[in-house]
Amino acid sequence: MYQTEPPLKQCGRIQIVPYQHEHFKELVVRPHDDTVKAAVKLSDTQWADAIGREAIEAYTCYLDGKILLIGGINILWDGVGEVWVIGSPQIPSLRFSYIKICKFYLKYVREKYKLKRVQAQVVKDYEMLHRFVKYLGFTYEGTLHNYCGGTMDNCMYAIWEDK
Repeated sequence: MYQTEPPLKQCGRIQIVPYQHEHFKELVVRPHDDTVKAAVKLSDTQWADAIGREAIEAYTCYLDGKILLIGGINILWDGVGEVWVIGSPQIPSLRFSYIKICKFYLKYVREKYKLKRVQAQVVKDYEMLHRFVKYLGFTYEGTLHNYCGGTMDNCMYAIWEDK
């Protein structure tokens, strides 16, 4: 992973810094993230290592000294990337800043990496997240059954460039 300075360093009271391994340990995850962690059988350390190994860029957002979210992008192959966010329970109360940050970074990674397709996976049972990715312009493509560790269903969403 590149340790790059974030192109957007602040949004309202939210400060954005390059992701570092120790940030993951500070993040208080939403309840469903514990379910995901159990399904994929990763410890916090393994999950934090995977982020550092797979993400081409990742950033941490702080609010009042506490981590609000960690998000980034993995490049799957030329022209195709997958974005992801691991968030805290505070996100719904800050949804306008959260949406602004996500829209900014989505546009930024599409342009910087010349992505023709950006995809995102959403755990099947989390309706709020489905509404959120649709709001960002993603289109539902299908369900990945028994995907996370063979015990959870994920839904694939994508934004793509028409030929």
